[in-house]
Amino acid sequence: MLVSLNIIAQTPKVTRTLEEGFRTDRINSTSYRIYAEHNFQGNYFIGKSVETIDYSKPFSLTKDSIVAVEENDRLYFASILAGDTIVITERLIPLVGPSNFRDIGGIKTKDGKQVKWGQFYRADALGSIQEAEFPYIESLKISKVYDLRSDEEIATSKDNLPSSIRWIHHPIFSGDNTAEMNAVMQKLKTGDMTAQDSKNLLITANKAFINSNLREFKVLVRELLDNQAPSLFHCTAGKDRTGLTSALLLSVLGVDKETVINEYLMTNYYTLPKMAQKKDAKTAAAFAKVDPQVMLPLLTVDRSYLEAAFTEIEKSYGDMDRFIREGLEISDVERKGYQMKYTY
Repeated sequence: MLVSLNIIAQTPKVTRTLEEGFRTDRINSTSYRIYAEHNFQGNYFIGKSVETIDYSKPFSLTKDSIVAVEENDRLYFASILAGDTIVITERLIPLVGPSNFRDIGGIKTKDGKQVKWGQFYRADALGSIQEAEFPYIESLKISKVYDLRSDEEIATSKDNLPSSIRWIHHPIFSGDNTAEMNAVMQKLKTGDMTAQDSKNLLITANKAFINSNLREFKVLVRELLDNQAPSLFHCTAGKDRTGLTSALLLSVLGVDKETVINEYLMTNYYTLPKMAQKKDAKTAAAFAKVDPQVMLPLLTVDRSYLEAAFTEIEKSYGDMDRFIREGLEISDVERKGYQMKYTY
């Protein structure tokens, strides 16, 4: 959903919630900007993949260094500081249309490792991808895209993807869920909702993910982990169904709860600035009666949403480890294998 500038303009400034002392953003098709703490001490290295980083050729960095790259290539950077190696590449995949297409690699696990880059991508709807961007997307080597939207959502905007990527429909919501959402949207348009109603709606949805939609998530997480090549999962805004999928994947791989929540909250950091640049007169007219503070909880994420899912997990299973064993049906041996496969 696109909204008018008037709605987004009332949001507070968003900040990065995922702490990364060494990170990079792709600022255009041929340039990276690298950010590093510790006054750029230590050694830095570069490669076109994690495996091809050339540790025999260190290079130096200065504040906010710019590194050139050939168009449609992807670069990986390594930092060695006090014997600890950290590998980075762009987290946000900067595209003209989608605003929440990102790599969930590079995140630290509880045992001090990193989730591998370039294995799991999460995104919002992909119908606005430009064909000129296909070579860049193909450079990510994504083999499968799991579309978590309903038939009704897909009908309004089909994914636009390179032919090399296999599209898989894996809806999370049932027909009843869609009807309920349509009713909510109608209530929004008539101005009969409050901001707390909006928040409660998403809290309830996240509870339902665990209590009513667990089978769909269980199948999806297993397939993503069993894929031999990189894969992507997305819904419409890339924040609720997609957000929980990302949280479950990272939990299986040994990422602590607070870091999982911080990764989840990065949706606000990436999407709100881009929303503020969009103007859609038709959508603005349809929601003319909506108080901006009522709309905002539906367009953003809040830690209470994801914590609602975690609370349901704890109520039913006691803790995340047991949920992974009994809810997702991933044994300790399988989980250890996935961690060996997808962390370094």
